[in-house]
Amino acid sequence: MISIGIIIIVVNLDFILPRLVPGNAAEINTSGGIGQVNQIAILTSRYGLDKPLWEQYYIYLHGIFASWPPNLGISFQYFPESVSTLIAGRIGWTLLLIFTSFALSIIIVYYMAAATSMRRGGKFEISSLYFSISTHAIPIYWFALVILWVFAVVLGWFPVFGSVDPNLKFGSNAYTISVLWHLVLPVVALTLSLLGENYLVLRGSMQEVLQSDYVIAAKSRGLRGRLIATRYILRNSLLPLVSILTFSLSGLISRVVLVEVVFGYPGLGDLIVDAILNHDYPVLEGTFFVLTLMIVVGGLIGDILLVRLDPKLRISAT
Repeated sequence: MISIGIIIIVVNLDFILPRLVPGNAAEINTSGGIGQVNQIAILTSRYGLDKPLWEQYYIYLHGIFASWPPNLGISFQYFPESVSTLIAGRIGWTLLLIFTSFALSIIIVYYMAAATSMRRGGKFEISSLYFSISTHAIPIYWFALVILWVFAVVLGWFPVFGSVDPNLKFGSNAYTISVLWHLVLPVVALTLSLLGENYLVLRGSMQEVLQSDYVIAAKSRGLRGRLIATRYILRNSLLPLVSILTFSLSGLISRVVLVEVVFGYPGLGDLIVDAILNHDYPVLEGTFFVLTLMIVVGGLIGDILLVRLDPKLRISAT
């Protein structure tokens, strides 16, 4: 029920907020800025902006809830391209960036935590702690700009923008290599941003698990430190991490938007910025709706994982 309420609230905000921004999409998309009166009138009629606000709202809701798949309308900027087509062409790049960065951050944090859990106070633990605090404190857009300037502009090791070389044929080995090469810098920026927060959460959880009775009993049985760290400590420390990641999905989406803008990566974030600048209401409504669904679905997946990891929650759910 909470998820349904969130979707209803966001759907209404998606319609209201873009229309509160000063300006008119017809005037912006008219050649020469303000343009001629006749041309503005034609675009206003084409975009449906001459209809009463309640009628625009009805068309918007009818397209989302009364058709399957949802009809998200026609883009103003890319007319007559549909919003669904634009999102379908961009969402794959955003998901690739999110899943790659998310998986790398979890793997790195897992092994960092495993290496430090049984060796308290060592140099590696202290250095990893300071490194995580630094990456967590640095704004991601500043960090992304520094990475872009050093490795793409100064050194020239990586592309400055884009997701793939447009001259390459889709499906070829060169195309795949180009995709991965364009993905490196955005993934590094997003992974380091996630790594600091995730490590601090997992490390804090371990401080409590280390004092638990079952860890003390495992040590007394003479089990190896690596076995205790992976089987006893890490598994029970993952619960707060999964919970934090579930509630921080909206923050993750905002980070992805900033990373895509900095690196010119053609995902949903880049599409949102173009839509804001051009007052493209249907694109803004459609992308925000899709991102909301991603956050809600991610939250549900996180709840399922918590139930699977924590037997107490499994018993209470039954």
